[in-house]
Amino acid sequence: LLRRRPPPAAQSDLFSQMSLAVTRSIGDFYHQSMGVLHDPEVVVLDLAKEQPPDDGPGAPGCVLLIASDGVWDHWTFEECMELLVDPATGRTSRERAQSMFERTRIKGAEVFGDTADNLTGIAINLPRV
Repeated sequence: LLRRRPPPAAQSDLFSQMSLAVTRSIGDFYHQSMGVLHDPEVVVLDLAKEQPPDDGPGAPGCVLLIASDGVWDHWTFEECMELLVDPATGRTSRERAQSMFERTRIKGAEVFGDTADNLTGIAINLPRV
């Protein structure tokens, strides 16, 4: 019995049903059978213990970086902090964040081409506690 390959549209439809979509993982029963979990990982930190030493008025707090897996595909935590945090102030800025995320977008395009779609993040300066 010979089987003909399905037309490209049918192949595309089949592939899209089999691809992982993290945003729908709660209801993605196919991938749940392969170990994709919808349970969030929650970490609680005492920011008073995490922030740099208090050097007086204007001392920096912490920088919070929330990013998708596409960002972490390209950078380690330490590399992100080197790109985001100004050593002189211990804080990040809009310019530093934009530069890091633009570099991430370029790296994503080089590695993943047109499928580089999960390069999202936000950097926040947290006040001292």
